[in-house]
Amino acid sequence: MTYLDDLAAAKRARRAWGCPCGADNPPHYDACHDCQRPSWTCASCGTVNSDAWSQCQECDNTIPGEVLGDRDEGFEMTYEEFVALQVGPRRVGGRYDHGYADSEYEVLAIDRGPREQWPTWQITVRGKDGQVREHCTGWDPRKDRIVDQAPA
Repeated sequence: MTYLDDLAAAKRARRAWGCPCGADNPPHYDACHDCQRPSWTCASCGTVNSDAWSQCQECDNTIPGEVLGDRDEGFEMTYEEFVALQVGPRRVGGRYDHGYADSEYEVLAIDRGPREQWPTWQITVRGKDGQVREHCTGWDPRKDRIVDQAPA
């Protein structure tokens, strides 16, 4: 599939995102096809957009590419942006689901690091079976879902 095919399908589904440069992009693009600006972090509230949309999920503002990473190195994610993307919308006290049978869990703690050893960040959860686990599995907006969101 080409960019134009992806864009046409995204526009039909009303899921194309608009870049500050004026270009439209399919939702799975993490950078503008025309100007190559990434769409990760909201300039207004600082929320990292785990769905890679240019519309912020928290404050509904657009996300310009110039707010990202180290400007001397180009548009790269900072460590904080990377971890926020991995954690996604999860909050301590919230309940989430991986999309598999009996995969619902409650978040007990989020350690954003950085830590000297691997993993550099981790999340502590309690599954439906009552077992507490630590892992560093990133949020996948294609299959993970919010069951009960904890207040901010």
